[in-house]
Amino acid sequence: MRTVRDPRGTTWICLELPEVPVEQRDAAAALPADTVAIECNSGAERVIALVAPGWDDVMDDLTLSQAIAEYMQ
Repeated sequence: MRTVRDPRGTTWICLELPEVPVEQRDAAAALPADTVAIECNSGAERVIALVAPGWDDVMDDLTLSQAIAEYMQ
């Protein structure tokens, strides 16, 4: 689990999901085989992002915030 604050000042809580959700499996198939899904929730918004394993240790706050923004679209 990680928390991150985005440029808007919104705090997100992110958790790794046990598997990639069905609706994102086609997108995940185009990524490396070890891609994982994370759910990030701000209380008002929810985002499922596809990221590299170890994201909670490897991604800095800016990179995690950018991944959240990318998947909000």
